[in-house]
Amino acid sequence: MKFLYPLLLALPLSLSAQEPGSVRRLDESNGFRGIRFGTPLTDALHLHLVQDNGDEKIYERTDEDLRLGQFSAYRIHYKFFRGQFAAVTIIVKGTEHAQQVLPTFQQVYGPGKMEGFSCKWQGQQVGLSYASWSADNAILAMTSLPLTVKMKQAKEAAVKRTGK
Repeated sequence: MKFLYPLLLALPLSLSAQEPGSVRRLDESNGFRGIRFGTPLTDALHLHLVQDNGDEKIYERTDEDLRLGQFSAYRIHYKFFRGQFAAVTIIVKGTEHAQQVLPTFQQVYGPGKMEGFSCKWQGQQVGLSYASWSADNAILAMTSLPLTVKMKQAKEAAVKRTGK
């Protein structure tokens, strides 16, 4: 439990009464590190633009703590769709860190649904996926399901308009 403490700090206090390994925690937190999905983009978040894809922009925090429990991330990307926080991607490199990712998230969110080298957790509002294609790397993506639907609709509309 000691290594989960920093991860659990980001979760609401109401969760402390829930059993360990509950996918309900995804919906209760509905975001990452205190930034709730749907939060508008502001300077107070201390973000640096990494990639601009029109409606979708990817940022990194300038004051980011890359530690997550017993492992450290290589990079953490925050995706905003039309100015609203929509997803976070956590990239982990190095065997000593990558091998801690899945057990840590299984303890927090439950066993998940294993599919080959990936694992998925699905809440009502938030989805989380984990993938690792070798012993020395892992990637996690936590997304707002309502905003994911809006992003998909916007992409489909753009394809219809442009034919691409």
